[in-house]
Amino acid sequence: MAMANGQSLRERKAEELKRETQLQLALVGRKKVLEKGKREKQQKKKPLGDLLTRLSLHGIQNAVIRPAYTHVPRSRNLDKQLAGLLNHMYVRYPVPSFLYDCCRKETGDPFECMHDLYRQWFVCLAQGGSFPKLVKGFMTSREASVFLGAPAANRIHENVWWAKMRMAGIPLGTIEKLNERVFAQYFFDDPYGRLAEVIQFFARYHAQMDRVSFGEITDFLAWKLRNDRRFSLKGRTLSSVTKLTNEWHVLMQKAKLGQSIEWKGLGIPPWEYEAKQRIWSVEELRSNRDLMNEGRKQKHCVYSYVHWCVAGRSAVFSLRAYRKVVKDYSEEGMLIWDKTLEQTRITIEINSSRRIVQVRGPLNRAATDEEKGILRMWAGEKGVS
Repeated sequence: MAMANGQSLRERKAEELKRETQLQLALVGRKKVLEKGKREKQQKKKPLGDLLTRLSLHGIQNAVIRPAYTHVPRSRNLDKQLAGLLNHMYVRYPVPSFLYDCCRKETGDPFECMHDLYRQWFVCLAQGGSFPKLVKGFMTSREASVFLGAPAANRIHENVWWAKMRMAGIPLGTIEKLNERVFAQYFFDDPYGRLAEVIQFFARYHAQMDRVSFGEITDFLAWKLRNDRRFSLKGRTLSSVTKLTNEWHVLMQKAKLGQSIEWKGLGIPPWEYEAKQRIWSVEELRSNRDLMNEGRKQKHCVYSYVHWCVAGRSAVFSLRAYRKVVKDYSEEGMLIWDKTLEQTRITIEINSSRRIVQVRGPLNRAATDEEKGILRMWAGEKGVS
């Protein structure tokens, strides 16, 4: 068979077909984005009564400065219509966009029971009240000031923690990771001061941690805070916490299954890719048994993520490569590859926003360039960022 650039005609045609398939997927994705934008433009302006039923205004009804019936919506986008109505009814001065969520129903906030409190914050800022005085006991005056510039994508309680970590001198990238891994699941009252100790620990030692040790220590602390109410960081050094972390990782690798637990996950079906010398596959791990086996194979602590997976905060996938050996043929004549000759594997964590937040190989090593390339291809096809 004719060869060119070291490739056979069949291999060149296969690569061209893959490129065409990838281009088609990209065009389909772009078409969906355009169609969504078109649908938003075609949305109708909702009647006032409909908009009001979507809002939760308990506790702030008497703070209205303009009657709702005099509002004229300008946008056809529902989110903008709701924000516009709130602005009309309550707002004289700018309010951080993340605070508007407390005036909406069914936000998915795990601390939605605190929205009555947050609505008082909203009105205070909207009408020029003393915000530092109102939040005294939750935040210092400087933290209250920093809180107003917190990320719009965060939930309100996450931004209180964000402000506290920012004032402690922790870098923004580290704050984002700590919020996602540790603080997002806790309200900010912190009655025993354990979370304040975590903030002070990372403020003191974050610069001495590399990426791997930071991830391992963060996983350990998140697990201890959730499972050991007596655990405290008071008086502990980086070396002592590192020692505890290493011991905990060994325990996680030896963990017994106990009760069988399963969860829905993201529902992304198994994926397979045929490379020149390897067969790559990605599958979602959706049970505590899957995570236990993955952790033992990779010698890391993914088994401790059962709680986050059950809660829907995380999804775990396993990307594996096998030697390109044919095992059999299906009834349709398709090749069935031998999946016993595994060559490499990485474990992937994806958050609830379908964003990859961690990629770990055996012993928590980083992914190779080849693994990263396959991961990008899979993520692009599955709509994962």
